Amino acid sequence: MLRRLLTVAMMAMVLVLSVMTAPTQAAKVPSKQTWLNDTVKALSGSRTYVGQRVANTPGRLAINLDIDNTSLQTYYDRGKAIPATLRLVRYAKARGVSIFFNTGRHVSKHDSSIRELRRAGFPVDGMCLKQRWETLSESKRECRRFYVKKGFKLIANVGNRRTDFIGGYSTPAYRLPNYGVLG
Repeated sequence: MLRRLLTVAMMAMVLVLSVMTAPTQAAKVPSKQTWLNDTVKALSGSRTYVGQRVANTPGRLAINLDIDNTSLQTYYDRGKAIPATLRLVRYAKARGVSIFFNTGRHVSKHDSSIRELRRAGFPVDGMCLKQRWETLSESKRECRRFYVKKGFKLIANVGNRRTDFIGGYSTPAYRLPNYGVLG
């Protein structure tokens, strides 16, 4: 009995240790300031581009944004706006561009996601979330396609992962840094 108990305890300890990452094995995370500077670089020219599209493109215009680590910080200051993204959104909104969010969050998070975005200062004209049966890439593509079918011209797509851009309806794309570790 004691041997069995010790075996179970050892297995539990091995299991716990196997999911923990030693600090030396963890991916290097940049400083918050480095990350914020990198987001500014990634969005460089985006406001100029949006301004030109507004001036030269008739119809209903919109930008499509991911939420986590694209619009809202989820690693450094959870729930706070990413300043460079918020500046782009406010600039576009002031010029009559609709602001749509397209996220991998489950549909059950619809209302709480809108509240979180608004609390951080974002206007929300539309929200598209992932259905349980969809892959992330499918969900993101279908959301962009949905906005286009509603008659909007997506003039910018902002995300931080490859899945934010797969499948069309995503040009031009502004990809924020992810470093492989920022949720």
